[in-house]
Amino acid sequence: MDLILMRHPPPDVASTVCYGRTDLRVDAARFDTCVAAMQARLVAQLEGRTPAAIYSSPLQRARCAADALAASFGLPVTEDVRLAEMDFGAWEMRPWDTLERNDLDAWARDINGFAPPGGESARDIVLRMAAWARGLRDVACAAEDVHVAVAHAGPIRLHTATALRMPTTACLTWALDFGALCHLHVADDGHARLIRWNA
Repeated sequence: MDLILMRHPPPDVASTVCYGRTDLRVDAARFDTCVAAMQARLVAQLEGRTPAAIYSSPLQRARCAADALAASFGLPVTEDVRLAEMDFGAWEMRPWDTLERNDLDAWARDINGFAPPGGESARDIVLRMAAWARGLRDVACAAEDVHVAVAHAGPIRLHTATALRMPTTACLTWALDFGALCHLHVADDGHARLIRWNA
């Protein structure tokens, strides 16, 4: 099956703020243009196919875009909390430059295992995304099925690394623009081949 993971449109928040699981509104001034570009990218990747299903993180910055994309194909949206962004716990909605330096250093030393107070680690995201993807393989009816999900940069990067059998943190520095997509072809055993990144 093919899996197309799309990053949500820009949220209405300053780039200097740590946000993850916080349910931010989209930036209304940029939403329509971004969704139109997402639609064009998706159609180009589908090459005449129709998605088997469209999934979304429950956070509104993803769900609003998923609703618009799904409507263009006459499909419903399936929400799944496993597609949500990382929960930064006590760090949520704090400016990055106000976070404790010692905490940030501890995170840098252990990207996989460190979790902010009350939040998630990268390993937590890897596990929930892997469980979600296994479920897709179980319901895919044909090798040519295409499943589309609107999610967030963290889960998309981490799942891509996992699917490609790369170190967990390998994709964390890869650019992934708002509205951009990652296209994977996934074999029955979960091994994946990267078709497009940040397209």
